Amino acid sequence: MTIKTYVAVLHDGPTPTDAGQPVLCPFQPDGMPKPVIDHEGVIYRLSDTQNAPGTFDYLKTPAQPR
Repeated sequence: MTIKTYVAVLHDGPTPTDAGQPVLCPFQPDGMPKPVIDHEGVIYRLSDTQNAPGTFDYLKTPAQPR
């Protein structure tokens, strides 16, 4: 069984920049990228933009009160 993956570029600011951190992620079973990623305890949401085929931008969500 092959797991299809994509590159998620994690951005700390409100807009995608070239300074994002790339991480490898598995696609969902339906072939779509994950809408939300938890990376090292930080939540990122999928942006409406796509850099290149197989690469998706994610933006850091605002801090949530505990």
